[in-house]
Amino acid sequence: MKSTKFFKVIGVVFLLLQLASIIYARFIPERFFCWAPYDEHTHYSINVTIDGQTLSKNQIKQRYHYRPEGWETRSIDNVFSIVQQYEDTYGKNDQAKVEIRYNTNGNSEQIWRPTK
Repeated sequence: MKSTKFFKVIGVVFLLLQLASIIYARFIPERFFCWAPYDEHTHYSINVTIDGQTLSKNQIKQRYHYRPEGWETRSIDNVFSIVQQYEDTYGKNDQAKVEIRYNTNGNSEQIWRPTK
Protein backbone atom coordinates (compact mmCIF):
# COMPACT_ATOMS: atom_id res chain seq x y z
CA MET A 1 0.00 0.00 0.00
CA LYS A 2 2.85 2.40 0.84
CA SER A 3 4.57 1.74 -2.48
CA THR A 4 1.39 2.67 -4.39
CA LYS A 5 1.22 6.02 -2.61
CA PHE A 6 4.93 6.58 -3.30
CA PHE A 7 4.46 5.99 -7.06
CA LYS A 8 1.44 8.32 -7.14
CA VAL A 9 3.49 11.07 -5.51
CA ILE A 10 6.34 10.49 -7.99
CA GLY A 11 3.84 10.63 -10.87
CA VAL A 12 2.28 13.88 -9.67
CA VAL A 13 5.70 15.48 -9.10
CA PHE A 14 6.78 14.40 -12.60
CA LEU A 15 3.68 15.92 -14.20
CA LEU A 16 4.09 19.16 -12.24
CA LEU A 17 7.72 19.44 -13.33
CA GLN A 18 6.63 18.93 -16.94
CA LEU A 19 4.01 21.66 -16.63
CA ALA A 20 6.49 24.06 -15.01
CA SER A 21 9.00 23.38 -17.80
CA ILE A 22 6.45 24.11 -20.51
CA ILE A 23 5.40 27.39 -18.87
CA TYR A 24 9.02 28.44 -18.32
CA ALA A 25 9.96 27.61 -21.93
CA ARG A 26 7.34 29.99 -23.32
CA PHE A 27 9.17 32.99 -21.83
CA ILE A 28 12.82 32.45 -22.78
CA PRO A 29 14.60 33.46 -26.04
CA GLU A 30 15.49 29.83 -26.78
CA ARG A 31 11.80 28.94 -26.99
CA PHE A 32 12.19 28.13 -30.70
CA PHE A 33 13.24 24.64 -29.58
CA CYS A 34 10.02 24.07 -27.62
CA TRP A 35 7.36 21.70 -28.86
CA ALA A 36 4.67 24.36 -28.54
CA PRO A 37 3.63 26.16 -31.74
CA TYR A 38 5.61 29.28 -32.47
CA ASP A 39 3.63 31.98 -34.21
CA GLU A 40 6.23 34.47 -35.46
CA HIS A 41 7.34 34.77 -39.06
CA THR A 42 10.44 36.82 -39.71
CA HIS A 43 11.96 37.85 -43.02
CA TYR A 44 15.71 38.40 -42.62
CA SER A 45 18.88 39.11 -44.59
CA ILE A 46 22.44 38.57 -43.34
CA ASN A 47 25.14 40.94 -44.63
CA VAL A 48 28.84 40.45 -43.87
CA THR A 49 31.83 42.65 -44.70
CA ILE A 50 35.41 41.55 -44.05
CA ASP A 51 38.35 43.86 -44.80
CA GLY A 52 36.07 46.17 -46.78
CA GLN A 53 34.79 43.36 -49.02
CA THR A 54 31.14 42.35 -48.87
CA LEU A 55 30.62 38.58 -48.89
CA SER A 56 28.30 37.05 -51.47
CA LYS A 57 25.20 35.16 -50.40
CA ASN A 58 26.99 31.89 -51.16
CA GLN A 59 29.99 32.89 -49.03
CA ILE A 60 27.66 33.81 -46.16
CA LYS A 61 25.92 30.44 -46.49
CA GLN A 62 29.29 28.66 -46.33
CA ARG A 63 30.37 30.79 -43.36
CA TYR A 64 27.36 30.11 -41.13
CA HIS A 65 25.99 26.92 -42.70
CA TYR A 66 22.61 28.63 -42.78
CA ARG A 67 20.52 30.49 -45.35
CA PRO A 68 21.79 34.06 -45.83
CA GLU A 69 18.25 35.36 -46.34
CA GLY A 70 14.70 34.12 -46.22
CA TRP A 71 11.88 33.41 -43.82
CA GLU A 72 12.42 32.15 -40.30
CA THR A 73 9.28 30.53 -38.95
CA ARG A 74 10.81 30.03 -35.53
CA SER A 75 12.21 32.76 -33.34
CA ILE A 76 14.70 35.09 -35.05
CA ASP A 77 16.87 34.41 -31.98
CA ASN A 78 17.72 31.12 -33.68
CA VAL A 79 19.50 33.00 -36.50
CA PHE A 80 21.12 35.42 -34.05
CA SER A 81 22.44 32.49 -32.02
CA ILE A 82 23.99 30.80 -35.07
CA VAL A 83 25.75 33.99 -36.18
CA GLN A 84 26.87 34.97 -32.66
CA GLN A 85 28.35 31.52 -31.99
CA TYR A 86 30.34 31.58 -35.22
CA GLU A 87 31.63 35.10 -34.61
CA ASP A 88 32.62 34.21 -31.03
CA THR A 89 34.57 31.13 -32.13
CA TYR A 90 35.73 30.48 -35.69
CA GLY A 91 35.30 34.05 -36.91
CA LYS A 92 36.64 35.94 -33.90
CA ASN A 93 39.85 36.99 -35.70
CA ASP A 94 38.14 38.01 -38.97
CA GLN A 95 37.03 41.46 -37.75
CA ALA A 96 33.81 40.88 -39.68
CA LYS A 97 31.10 43.50 -39.71
CA VAL A 98 27.87 41.54 -39.54
CA GLU A 99 24.39 42.95 -39.82
CA ILE A 100 21.08 41.12 -39.88
CA ARG A 101 18.13 43.14 -41.16
CA TYR A 102 14.82 41.63 -40.22
CA ASN A 103 11.14 42.32 -39.73
CA THR A 104 8.82 40.12 -37.73
CA ASN A 105 5.15 39.65 -38.58
CA GLY A 106 5.22 42.58 -41.00
CA ASN A 107 6.41 45.12 -38.41
CA SER A 108 9.08 47.72 -39.14
CA GLU A 109 12.58 46.61 -40.09
CA GLN A 110 15.15 46.20 -37.34
CA ILE A 111 18.89 45.64 -37.39
CA TRP A 112 20.82 43.19 -35.22
CA ARG A 113 24.61 43.07 -34.87
CA PRO A 114 26.61 40.48 -32.89
CA THR A 115 28.16 41.59 -29.64
CA LYS A 116 31.92 41.78 -29.53
